[in-house]
Amino acid sequence: MEKNEEYVKIPNFLNRIKSEWPGKIDHFEFKTPTVIYVYLKEGISSMDFLGSLSRKIERYIDFTIPIILYHIERDGLNLRSHPINWYSTLQGSAE
Repeated sequence: MEKNEEYVKIPNFLNRIKSEWPGKIDHFEFKTPTVIYVYLKEGISSMDFLGSLSRKIERYIDFTIPIILYHIERDGLNLRSHPINWYSTLQGSAE
C-alpha cells in the first residue's frame, strides 16, 4: 500500500518542476509509472535544463521510488536521462 501512495506523489513532483521552470517544459509523458519523458519547449537545451534541474531537484522530492526523467528537446534529436532516487531502494534495504 505504501508504494501506491509513493506513485501518487510523482505527478505532484512533476507539477512542481513545471511551475519552477514554466517557460521551459512543454509537457510530460509517462512511458511507465517510473519512466517519464519531459518534452522541452523550442529553443531549450536539454543539457542546460538538466544542469539547472539537477542543482535544485532535491528540495522537490518527497518520495522514495526511483524514477528516470528523459529530457527531450523540441526537435527530438537530443535525449538525456536523469535518474532520481536511483539508490533509494538500496539505502532503504540497508537500514
